[in-house]
Amino acid sequence: MSLFIDNATVEGALQHQSWNTGTTSTAVSASTQSLTVTSTTTQLYTGGTAGQIVKMPDCTTFTQIGQRYQLHNDSTQNVTVQDNAAVQLFLLGANQRAFMVCASTGSAAGLWSWIIADKSTSSFEQFTVTYPGTGLAVNYTGGNAHFNGSTFVVAGGSITLGASITNGWIYVDINGTVTSAASLPVNTMPLYQFTTSGAAVTVLTDNRDVVDQNLVWGVLADIVANTYNNTKSAGVLEKYARADHSHGGSGLLSKSGAIAAGTFTGNPKTATVTFGTAFPSVPNVVVTGSDGRSWTITAASTTAFTVSAQANQALTNPVYWVASITGESV
Repeated sequence: MSLFIDNATVEGALQHQSWNTGTTSTAVSASTQSLTVTSTTTQLYTGGTAGQIVKMPDCTTFTQIGQRYQLHNDSTQNVTVQDNAAVQLFLLGANQRAFMVCASTGSAAGLWSWIIADKSTSSFEQFTVTYPGTGLAVNYTGGNAHFNGSTFVVAGGSITLGASITNGWIYVDINGTVTSAASLPVNTMPLYQFTTSGAAVTVLTDNRDVVDQNLVWGVLADIVANTYNNTKSAGVLEKYARADHSHGGSGLLSKSGAIAAGTFTGNPKTATVTFGTAFPSVPNVVVTGSDGRSWTITAASTTAFTVSAQANQALTNPVYWVASITGESV
């Protein structure tokens, strides 16, 4: 038998077998849904029309703090969530859920505490960039950007890309602004890479990633620094490695080769070796050869060295050399 209770206060522990909150399903539209104190706890949003706004109830109508709402966005569009004063709180992306609790009833806007979770394992529903097919303008949906503990609500819009740029970047900067440049600056959230040919976009590649609010994007030089003693430096701060980084272990630490006998010229006989890849610092060079000579190294640099046989007689055999950075490699 069903028992209907209009209002009840439980001052002790409440135990129940199952729980079914009131639920309202709304097809998204370019309109504003104003919730009230009597609105159902669970709000479901479906459909594919952009522009849906949800305005939270007047907090002064609550008898006490703790009023709860669950917003489930099952639509394909962002849903804008506002307080009762029409101030935007956050964007609820497609397939995201928001769990909201009123923390203050001192004004109509009140104070809301919330947590946002994804229905799926992907966090890439926000900041989708599309090209309408004309000119250099691209469109993007909004989203939430996190930088060093700060959250920015970024509305959707349009941006005009630079002409004749190869592998440029569209990104959110540390101030929560969507912009573009030929290269990816420090402290930015990468969205898409693009290539423009004249006044048209020819390539638009999704490079969205999630940045933890306590991390910042490192610059290329931070990641390639190498101390040559089994450690690699990522800079003085904890930084998030960008897509174009290369680890310090990939830096040139040693190289070897052979010098043909006929390469040596002059009196005394000398030859110069140029490295295909520069060393990060001047290497040590060791030279050996079957011809009996007292080899010396001159003009050593990060890119080349010169070896002298200290004799005028021509050589008949190759000369072998090894160049390496002092220290250990892993």
